[in-house]
Amino acid sequence: MRPGDQIDAIREAFDIIGVSASQFLIEILTNDHYSNDKIVIDLLANGHHIAELLASHSQTTQEWASDIITDVCAQEIRDLSGKKHGSHFAVSHTSVEQLEEFNMDLLGKGMQKLAPTLWSLFDRLLFVGKKYVGVEVSTEGPEDSSSEEDIYWEVFGDRELEGLMGVSADTSESVKQEKITARHNKLAMIKKVVISVHAPQKVIETLSRMGICVSVDSINTAVLSLSKEARHGISALGQTLLASYAYDNFDVDLKSTVHTVDKSEDTLKHLTAGLLFPLQHGITLNDLRCSNALWETSPLNPQVESVDITSKKGWKDLLTLHPDPLNEAGLSMRDRFNAWKILSDLIEFGPTYFRQFKDRLQHPESVEIIPSTKTPILASRAMDISNSTVSGNINSVLELLKQGNIEDPAEYNPPPALDVSEYVTLFHGDLGTGERLQAALQRRAIESTPWYRLQHVIFIPGLFHLKMASADAIWRTFLQHSSARVDENALMRDVGILRPKETGIYGSKPGFRRMHQLITYSGICRRLDCWRVEVKKGVPSHVDLDAFAASEPLFDDLLAMADVIAKAYVADHRLRRMRSKNVTQRDGEYENALLLNKYMLLYEELSFAMNMGDIGRVETCIVAWILIFKATGKHKYATHMSDFLCNVHFVYSDGLR
Repeated sequence: MRPGDQIDAIREAFDIIGVSASQFLIEILTNDHYSNDKIVIDLLANGHHIAELLASHSQTTQEWASDIITDVCAQEIRDLSGKKHGSHFAVSHTSVEQLEEFNMDLLGKGMQKLAPTLWSLFDRLLFVGKKYVGVEVSTEGPEDSSSEEDIYWEVFGDRELEGLMGVSADTSESVKQEKITARHNKLAMIKKVVISVHAPQKVIETLSRMGICVSVDSINTAVLSLSKEARHGISALGQTLLASYAYDNFDVDLKSTVHTVDKSEDTLKHLTAGLLFPLQHGITLNDLRCSNALWETSPLNPQVESVDITSKKGWKDLLTLHPDPLNEAGLSMRDRFNAWKILSDLIEFGPTYFRQFKDRLQHPESVEIIPSTKTPILASRAMDISNSTVSGNINSVLELLKQGNIEDPAEYNPPPALDVSEYVTLFHGDLGTGERLQAALQRRAIESTPWYRLQHVIFIPGLFHLKMASADAIWRTFLQHSSARVDENALMRDVGILRPKETGIYGSKPGFRRMHQLITYSGICRRLDCWRVEVKKGVPSHVDLDAFAASEPLFDDLLAMADVIAKAYVADHRLRRMRSKNVTQRDGEYENALLLNKYMLLYEELSFAMNMGDIGRVETCIVAWILIFKATGKHKYATHMSDFLCNVHFVYSDGLR
């Protein structure tokens, strides 16, 4: 019988018994009695082909698919909007913890898991007009692949790094866009919430009615909730007297949207922002209870006889703070750090052969390290105070203490349980803040009460500002003067390679960010070149580091060579002997290169010690930088850092120290 005759016979059979083909298929596929029937087995085996044939009938298939997708997406939306999913956000009870713990990647993973069909639909819609790549969100935890430099540039931005990466602007931009698309394409709609915060009010209100973002009222409600929580947190922390304060100025340009004929007043407002954070590492109130003792020996106290005042110490007294014995190779502590950094650069940035030694390279020994702890930070209310004056700094200090619920004890009735006059309070800031606070203490020294003479205020210079001053000292030494740029190996030659379009900027006033980049990358290149020179000196056939890597040197050999390079290619006491020779016997470029290596390594050591919390090593670096500051004309920084270290070690009590 021909296939056509068979189909006609089956059609006649369906007509005789009064059953349609669809009824037959539905019944035989849904009835468990026929689950093992050969017809069911055959249908399931050829289901893909049957579905393709049905798909050729577009009208029926689209209606069916639309109904299915609509039902599935509607159910997934109901699941996502349910409280059990945890996506509900009550703006009237917004807390700092909610904002700090918010993670867009985790939110996306949860949505993808709970609503896979809806997630896939958004993914397809966002790729309309582009080649669909089907990017999946990783279900594994985030890899801890960020280096110290990555973390650093999260703060300062990485736009300036493009020139150092050796990538053209177009290529860098395309790579950057691919990374952004791959990571966040499915969350682009959700990110409209974040983008809308910067939009005008009418735009936000319009989008909120569409359900795309929150409204202005919701934003204001959340801000009020956060402000209330912060106010309570600041008050509670301040009353413990175990809080440290930091403040700095910031400017806001309040431009008017209404144009007037008359000249309006200055729209630039000078405000002050502050931070509070608890003192960690087991500090107690007894450690801070030394205000009266310090005042009794303070040179600002008019009641103290000059003979009773502690003799003033200087930078020479700081040279013996931390013992520095030489090791068996005759290397000092600074030499050992330099050797570690030199070898670290070879392992990380040299040929790939040296990567295998990364786990074997130990950190240099610590001098006096403090344990790393997570410190919560509370932002104070912005103050309409300009701290560019002495009176402005006084008002900033008093206002910050007031936000911490600390005021003049004489105004309390009954007196407070803890009298702030008996304790010291730590304030952090830059050099300008320190100068003006010192002037304020001198002005108020004649006052009769500890509160009015600010007896409890102790200033601590910010280490980041010290790092900025160090970078500026290197600029003054090797870039500021035109005579410092004529050497064949001058630092400006490195600028011409790394930043060929910015040589003029580096010659005038590059700022900290550019100098930090230059010191970091130029230092790496110079230290690798020291390896090249030393390797070729030992084996002339090793013309470069690749040839050296091909010889497969052992780790112990690298350690020994790093010690040699640290002594031979970094300036030390022998530099004075070199410079005392006759001009015809000197190599000025070599001497300058040794000194530049020394300063760059000292900058790296300061950064390393700050990041590791090695306060002892930080102090040894400060002593070295004090002398450099004096030599480069940064006398204020040299004086303030010297006075600070002398106070810490020779004036302050053991608990405060």
